[in-house]
Amino acid sequence: MNTERIKAILTIIVTAAVNVANILGYALDMDAVLNCVLTIFSFICIMYSWWFNQNVTDEAQQAQLVLNELKAAKKANHAL
Repeated sequence: MNTERIKAILTIIVTAAVNVANILGYALDMDAVLNCVLTIFSFICIMYSWWFNQNVTDEAQQAQLVLNELKAAKKANHAL
């Protein structure tokens, strides 16, 4: 899923939620609510990306060492 599709889905969900809130008597600003939702979603994406691409756990650090060794061995074999 690309970011534009996710943004469109979040926009329709927020629009529906704001409309329901307005029907129930709560006055909400659509733009403010959407900005809050998109900010939270952006933060979650940043944290997921950071966690996924960093070797945070001991196991991930060990796996990175093995991967580095495999890449070095492959590079050495191609140099021959």
